[in-house]
Amino acid sequence: MDSALKKAGAMLAHLDLFHHMLHLRGLLQLAAHMEERGDRVTLISPDTITLIGTEQSAAPTVTTTKGATIASGNAYAVLRTLKGHDAPEYAVTREELGALNARAVADIEAGDALRAFADTLTRITAPAPAAAAPAATDAERSGAATPNAATPNPATPNSERAARPRRTAEAEAGSADQPAA
Repeated sequence: MDSALKKAGAMLAHLDLFHHMLHLRGLLQLAAHMEERGDRVTLISPDTITLIGTEQSAAPTVTTTKGATIASGNAYAVLRTLKGHDAPEYAVTREELGALNARAVADIEAGDALRAFADTLTRITAPAPAAAAPAATDAERSGAATPNAATPNPATPNSERAARPRRTAEAEAGSADQPAA
């Protein structure tokens, strides 16, 4: 691919994977924030994250000490997927958040979405075909080339040229009388 815009466009098919990974990271950041604060449990609903520990706080978003912001709606949607059932709210410990995240990462690594992303990444980072690559000869196009013609012997730099006899000085001097074609 030749332009950054085309490469970015190829990545659009993988936005769901990127968003899922982003929200999983948010759960890990929430677990780290809970540990910093000394919280043991969090209740996550579509509208509120409630941290329960030495203090109790509830808000639609949580901003960690490192500046990461976790939105309750995103955390709730990811937990619903990870837990595999609907509930009005989910209660999780920081250890459970870590375990759920580890399982989710293993699922992503084994899934088709990451393989498709890897294929796209390979495709867009592959070097463009060289413009100076030699064109196929008529014999190669017609299939008359030998099967080994495509893979020259590494001992000789150009096996086709090595097979032809070299011109001698006498032959070149004799052809000087003839007009050029």
